[in-house]
Formats: sequence, structure tokens, C-alpha cells
Amino acid sequence: MLDLTVGGVAQALGARVLEGAEQPVRRVVMDSRAVVPGDLFVALVGARTDGHAHLRQALAQGAVAALVQQDRGERPDGLPCLVVPDTLKALGVLARFHLGRLQAQVVGITGSVGKTTAKDFLFQLLGGAAAKAFAAPASYNSEVGLPLAILGAPLDTRVLVLEYGINAPGEMEVLLNIARPTHAWITAIGASHLEGLGSTARVASEKAKLGGAVAELGSVWLLSELESVLEKSSAHWQAERRLRNPLDDSSIHIQSCTPGAWQLQHARWGALTLPLHAEHEIVSALMAADIAASLGVRDEDLAARLPHLTPPGGRLTVTRRGGLVILDDAYNANPLSMKAALQVLAEWPTEGRRIAILGSMKELGPSAEVLHHEVGTWVVEAGCSDLIGVGSGGAWIAAGAGEDFPHRVVDDAPAAAQILQQRQLDGTLEAGDVLLLKASRAEALERVLQHLPQGGDPENAEVQV
Repeated sequence: MLDLTVGGVAQALGARVLEGAEQPVRRVVMDSRAVVPGDLFVALVGARTDGHAHLRQALAQGAVAALVQQDRGERPDGLPCLVVPDTLKALGVLARFHLGRLQAQVVGITGSVGKTTAKDFLFQLLGGAAAKAFAAPASYNSEVGLPLAILGAPLDTRVLVLEYGINAPGEMEVLLNIARPTHAWITAIGASHLEGLGSTARVASEKAKLGGAVAELGSVWLLSELESVLEKSSAHWQAERRLRNPLDDSSIHIQSCTPGAWQLQHARWGALTLPLHAEHEIVSALMAADIAASLGVRDEDLAARLPHLTPPGGRLTVTRRGGLVILDDAYNANPLSMKAALQVLAEWPTEGRRIAILGSMKELGPSAEVLHHEVGTWVVEAGCSDLIGVGSGGAWIAAGAGEDFPHRVVDDAPAAAQILQQRQLDGTLEAGDVLLLKASRAEALERVLQHLPQGGDPENAEVQV
């Protein structure tokens, strides 16, 4: 519950409401399909759709009010409307107002890869909602998502974990104008969103603005390897820098035993088994533990929570079907995450084949073809026996792997699934084979799973690791 009435929201925004002012607002949503009774519907004007066209649907589903622009849409009778000049800006203003009501420390997370995993790990290690921590349940990190994440936080929140995602210069300032963090965590810097940001150096300078927004009493966590990358951009940071490389920490001994089981011996936590598959997940978990400890979480609580960490869906979710092992890392992709996923595939213990099903990495600008070609060389180095390239980016990856490397190129995920189905029928896809799904969100490569038969293997299951 937002703990505001429709009238209270109007007052916070300097808007006027003619009816329904006393109605309590349950939550704030911008998707009319997701409205439930008690919600405030925000009619955003987007490139593909205008929320003002869905006011009747919001009313029918129980919205208590709608946030609208003066010059947009027909307002249905019975739906109180708060009229503002710009609904997107008003959403940010409302989020900033709500944040001011919280007595919470804010941990802001940014990076070229790993933001959502880092956010989820930290939330879990803080103790979750039971410990009065809050983090959005999805990747809410844009000018729309960040305010929605803030507005979901209960009034008694003690630690609020937020993601800051940017695609172009100036966007970080917009997000910081909504919420300035008490502490920051920069997960990685690499080739991402180059279409808008232009270069990796610009990625570093824009991401570094999150650290620059942290006050002197706060801290900024980052891997030691990023110190040189951020050297110029971080010259004027006021906050303490917490440089870490958990893999080089002498107080921690880490060993990978089997998929989904890393053995960890820690000087303070004792012996633990972490249910993770990739080295970069271990690094993220240990960085999150370091931050949680600095925020007051006891060693015994960290030791109890680490063995139960669960990454978000679509990030190395392991599915077993009919003896096949499918590594679903299809939520998103850029060169950094592609390389990490291929490393997991290369190290996966199997007597079968390793098959990479890879699609386009979006928003890479003029460097897109070259960067996709580089992924193709990694496919070969990872010891893959086969490649299915999806979309134009998949074709570039196949070209990078070389004409002699076994490959097929298809237009979309359903076509890739058809190839796998045929291989199952003719026996060229067998139990023990390991498949990796990886592409940018636009490819929706997880659709491959929808077309594969469940089979009769008693191990058929989806396990998020």
C-alpha cells in the first residue's frame, strides 16, 4: 500500500482532482493490463503506444484514478483524473516525494552487465522483506522503471536497492534527480548500449556518475579491475571507494565441484555450498555479502543466507528435458555477458556436445558486426561442436566462427526450435548434450523452450541457479 489517497497524490504533484480524492491508492502502475482494484494508472506517452488510449480498460479493472496529460485522450466518466503537463516527469516527482517519506538507505547499482543479479543477491542477503529491505521484483531501472521501483517500497523500508540503467548521455542525471543513492555498486564496464553511448570510455564516464552522486559518508563498491577503467571518471568522487576482488581474497577459498555447487571456505562464515554455476555469479554474491555486512548484516546471517541465493529468471536458469541440459541465459546479452555464458558452457561437465544457440546483441551501433564476429571466435574457443545463429547478429556470430565451423543461421527462435526438434527426431541431438540460449531481450530466445517437448525424463525441471 502506497499509504496515500488520490488527493494526497494530487497534492504531491500540484495537480487537481475533482472527485475521488479520499480514495486510498494501493499502488502505481503504467500497464493497464496489470491494473487491479485500488491502483493509480499512469497514462504514459510512448513511442509505440499511448496510455491515454487505455483509460477505459484501467477503469474497468478497478483503477481508483489516472494520471493524465491535459492534451491527451478522452477521459471516461467515473475515473478521477489527475491532470499534469507531463505524466513521465510527474511519475518521477511522485517517486521522489515517496522516497523522501522513507527513512531508508539507498544502494544504487549500475554496470554494463549483472545489475539485476546483483540487486537480487543483495536483497536476499539483507534478509528480504522480513528485514525491511526492498527491491523491485524485475529489472526496473529506467526513467519509468526506477520510479515504479521506489513507489513499491513500504514506508518502513530500511534499505532500498535500486538499479540505474542508461542507454544514452544525460540519462543518469535524470535518474539521479529522482533518487540519489546513499551507497553505490558498479558491477562491470564494457561494450553495451554503444548505439547511444558511442564508446566504452563514454560508458565508463556515464556509469561513474552514480558513484559521483554518493555523499562523503557513503561508499562505492567496485571490482579492483575497474579502478583503472574509472580512474578519470572517478577523480572527484567524495565517497569512500571499496575496491574488491573476492577471488583474490586470502580469507576465502573457493572451489567449483559440480554444476550448481561451489564450495566456499570463509574465515568468518565457515564452510558453505553456494548453488551457483558461474564464476561471475560467485563474484557478485561475495560483493553483495560485503555490502550487506557493511549495512549491519551479521556473519551468521550471511552464512545462513548464501547457500540459498537465487538469481533472477533467464540468467543461467538450468532446464533438463529428455536428458538435454539447457542453459537459459536469454534475458539479455552484450559482449561481456556472452563471453561469460560461453565460459560456463565450455566448463559444463558432459560427455555430449556443447551447442550454442546465440542471437543478436542489440544497441552496439557501428561496432555491432565486429563485436558479433568476436563472439564467433569465442564459440570456437569454448569447444562448442555446433552453433545455431539467430537473426542478423546470429549470422555475424556464425561468420566469426568461420565457414568450416558447423552452423545454421535462422530468422527467429521458433525456427531454431524446429532445427532442434528435427535433430531430436533423427537422433543427432542426444541425451547429455548441453545447449546455451543467449541473445538480447528483443530476440526472445527463451521461446525455444516453448517448442521443445517436455519428454519423460524424471529430471525434467526448471531450476533457477
